[in-house]
Order: sequence, then structure tokens, then C-alpha cells
Amino acid sequence: MGELNLAQVVQEQRHFFESGETESLSYRLTQLTQLEKLLRSHEADLQAALVKDLGKAPLESYLTEIGLLYRSLAETKKNLKKWVKPQRKKTPLFLWPAKSYTLASSYGVTVIMSAYNYPLLLSLDPLIGSLAGGNTAIVALSEDTPHVNQVLIAASKNYFKENYLYFYQGNRERNTELLKETVDYLFFTGSSAVGKVVLQAASQHLTPVTLELGGKSPALVTKNANVKTAAERIVWGKFLNAGQTCVAPDYCLVDQAVADEFIVSLKVSIQELYGQETQQNPDYGRIVNQRHSQRLINLLTKDQSKIIWGGKSLLAENFIEPTLLKVDSHESPQLASMKEEIFGPILPILIYQKRAEAENLINSQPSPLAFYPFSENKAEITELVAGIQAGGCTVNDTVLHLSNSYLPFGGVGMSGMGSYHGKASFTTFTHQKAVLVRHSKLRLNLMFPPYTNQKAKIIRRFLK
Repeated sequence: MGELNLAQVVQEQRHFFESGETESLSYRLTQLTQLEKLLRSHEADLQAALVKDLGKAPLESYLTEIGLLYRSLAETKKNLKKWVKPQRKKTPLFLWPAKSYTLASSYGVTVIMSAYNYPLLLSLDPLIGSLAGGNTAIVALSEDTPHVNQVLIAASKNYFKENYLYFYQGNRERNTELLKETVDYLFFTGSSAVGKVVLQAASQHLTPVTLELGGKSPALVTKNANVKTAAERIVWGKFLNAGQTCVAPDYCLVDQAVADEFIVSLKVSIQELYGQETQQNPDYGRIVNQRHSQRLINLLTKDQSKIIWGGKSLLAENFIEPTLLKVDSHESPQLASMKEEIFGPILPILIYQKRAEAENLINSQPSPLAFYPFSENKAEITELVAGIQAGGCTVNDTVLHLSNSYLPFGGVGMSGMGSYHGKASFTTFTHQKAVLVRHSKLRLNLMFPPYTNQKAKIIRRFLK
């Protein structure tokens, strides 16, 4: 692919950034338009590549990746002129005469390290924020999606200079090489384990970071839920992209009063969405590779006695059938599937007796990236949303808060730090520079010695 030395790329991008060209509004808008042209002219190629890498249906890839990128580009281009303007701030009376504002200043050379599960969205959506912020960017694509990478890398050379935007297929060796370089911002999407490595590397240069990680995001179905609707929406959110979604419901807690009805509804919904023969359904995806498939098969083997639906797999095709497990919530620590983020089409259903039991179980885990409470009781929802720490919530549905670009998206604790999407992406990739402008003709000498009693009285009047 004609890969360049990454240290050289960083140096060339820094020289280009220092020219000041990337910071003009017209340049930013032009480059965002170039990115849109790349997407539109290679849309079919990218969809075909997603089929090869993930078995992702073309409409699903448009719904969950390409279409969201078009929307993000349109919103960013529409609002960028407003976002880059200085934002006026109040000035306290004791500092008068003066004016105050914040200025969104570019960082410089940014690095975006993407994940395999949504290889377009997770690389290009943060990139939109970086380019809108007036930066240059180096994008490390996941080695697990080689067909998507091939299209992006080849196409990008027709639209961008490498001293402005450079794509490469990442791996441990090359990513480690890049992390040794001094850059101005790091944006990482992936596992908590690798996120810690990235954060440690960033600390050597005090490089600011955003970490978009994962975790075990729970769905909680109370006795006050619309059970049929909850089941259908949980099935969609869980088995979308064969369960390889960072905000997919990792496990589900359900009140014993509605558990039987809920489980029946889950089984019905799986058949309605994916049919009797899931393996033959073109709308159902595949696990990205055999290493991840084998990990999931190992979980199924260990939890085999708890399977109430599905459980079939075919390693040669990276196929894992939609699978339901059932246990009482107090037995959940015994499940292999509850000891790690599943990241696949296996849904443990934990039956609880009292809601407090369910809340305690969730809060005993590291803070998840998402939380999905289902209830028709508004007071109950208010309590649940306030009582469970998570990166974000969708109430009475799953995943959808991710697609609202007016909401910041990000984790908390072990599920990440920082946020992006929409204006939040622009804010993430710019430094909010505080500016106070004093007038030189008017002299306010209260702050200067000598500190007389009269000055003390005036100062105390304003600062109290």
C-alpha cells in the first residue's frame, strides 16, 4: 500500500499545520466537501467491502455508518462558520473596562485510532471533528477490516495530500511506533485494555486524549415495561452487526413477574427479524474473524447448560447464532459470559426479584458505556436514569442515543473519557482558549501597590 514512515508523516503534517493553511474556514469546508465526495463516489465499493469484512448487509451499513456520516458532514458544514467564531463571555465588574471571549483554537497533528466493528463510522466521524477543528490527521484503521481499509487508503490519495490526511492499516507494531511520536491529540476507539496502553503512551508527552471504550452495557426490563416492545428493541440492538456494537445490550435484567412473557417475546422477535435459518439470512452479519469467533464459541461451551435459544456456530464461516442464556441474577457471577464484555450475539437474561437487586448488580460492575431501562412508569425511569452511572442512556429502546448528533457520545470510568458527535466533535478537537482584552487608555490601578485602606474598601466591595 506504499506505507510511509510514521515519524516522517508526523513531521510533514506538523510543517503543513504550521503554515496556517488548515485553520482558515474556507479550507476546512473544502476538505469536508472532499471527504463527502470520497464517500459518495466510493459508496458502493465501501458497502461491498463491509460485506466481505463483516457480512454487513448494504442497507445496514448505510443505516449505521454511511448515512450517519453524510448527516454528520452536512451538520458540520452548515454550522462550522458559527462554531469557529469567538464566543462572547461575561466580564466581572472589577475587571472593567474589558471584554472576554473564548476562541476554538486548533490542536495541530491529531491521531485517530479506529476499531473494526464499524470501520467507517468509527474512523471518519471523529475525523470530521478533527478536520472541522482545523487540524491535520493520521488515521489508523483496524487490521481486522482489510477490504474497507484498501478502499479508503486508495481513495484518499485522490482527494487529500498525505501531509494533511494520512490513512494506514494499523497493527500493534505500527501503532506502537506512532504512539512514540509527539502529536497534539489522540482519539482512540477500542477495548479498555488497549485504551490503558494508549493513555500511558500519551502521558509520556502529556498529549490530551479521548478514549471511546466499551463495557457490559445492561438493559433493565421492569414489571412496568411494555414487554413485547422491549423484547423487539433489545433483539434489534443486541444482534445488530452480529452483536459487535460497543453500545449493544451486553446482558438483560428482567423482573421475574414478566420474565416468562419477555423470553417468549424475545424468541418471537428473533424469528421475525432474522427468520428460522439465521445462517442463510443476508441481513444477519458475521463475526469479524476466527479469533473472535473462537472466543465466543468458548463462552457458549462454558455456558452451554444455560442456553435456552440458539447456540449454534460455524467457525469456518465466523457464524454465531443469536443465543439466549437464562439464569437467576444471583447466579450471574458463575456465567463465563458475565465475566467479560461479550461483543457478540449472546444475550444473558438475568431474572431478578426486586429492582434494588438489579440496580446493585449493575452498579457493582465498572461503569458501562450505555444503559437501557424499560418502563412505562415515568417516576421509575427518572430514578433509574439518575441512579445508574453510565456513559449514556436510551429509554425504552436501545442504541439510538448514539445516532443523535445533538447529543455528546462517550463513556465514563472504564468505558472511556471525553465525547464526540456533532458539535461535541468540534469541541473535542479544539482547545477553548480563554481571552480577556483590556483597554490601554483607561487605567484601573486598584490592583497595584501601594495597598491603601481606601483600595482595600473598594476591592472588598467587588470581591465578596
